[in-house]
Amino acid sequence: MSSSADRNEPILLRASGLAAGYGPLQVLWDVDLEVASRECVILLGPNGAGKTTLLKSLLGLVPLWGGQIEFGGSRVERLRTDRRVQAGIAYMSEIGVFPNLSVDENLRLGGYFLPRHETRLRAQRLYAKFPDLVQHRRALAASLSGGQRKMLSLAKAFMSGPRLLVMDEPSAGLSPRYVKEVVATLDGLHAEGLSMLIAEQNLGFLDLADRVCVLDSGRMRFSGDRSTLERDDVLRRSYFGLEEPSRAKPD
Repeated sequence: MSSSADRNEPILLRASGLAAGYGPLQVLWDVDLEVASRECVILLGPNGAGKTTLLKSLLGLVPLWGGQIEFGGSRVERLRTDRRVQAGIAYMSEIGVFPNLSVDENLRLGGYFLPRHETRLRAQRLYAKFPDLVQHRRALAASLSGGQRKMLSLAKAFMSGPRLLVMDEPSAGLSPRYVKEVVATLDGLHAEGLSMLIAEQNLGFLDLADRVCVLDSGRMRFSGDRSTLERDDVLRRSYFGLEEPSRAKPD
């Protein structure tokens, strides 16, 4: 897979010097991160590295202590979360769906900022893209299998027509078979031009990567292509023996 940087794509997301934490506890320390247009960046790191905090800070779900965030060439760190979503950033958490709402209701929430007719059109397109959800459209999300819930999470995040899809551990709770299905689905979306930032521990997602970043102890330790990461003995020993998601503790 060729890197977006090789194609001279413009930078879509640029975070510089991010610091964040909870109460008196600092979690992120001077973190820099870039995602180019049409690029897929995989964010690796052990449990407790700060991956979830970093993603949430990009969406405004965790307040910044310092640093700045640019999206599409505009500063967004002072914008509310809903304004960042409207600007084109979608966030998919580990859970990603409302279990007590139906599949249809989850999709409508994903298109909350859209006109009603546009919501219907996008839902129809997504049902075509995720045909396994069609027969369950009136069912509660809680009744779906783990793999179906993950596909619903993707469809819900995609309802807003994002320019950048930010995902936290999309493999969480999935069997190896469903992990392969999720990777294949994301590969298709990436081929259509969607930019993605994916925090993961499952190394199968590296097949999607244009570029890999490694976060450890709240600091960015590496940013480069997969082959460079694999040639680094220290990083390879540290991050290429990560637990499967079913055994890992939450970040």
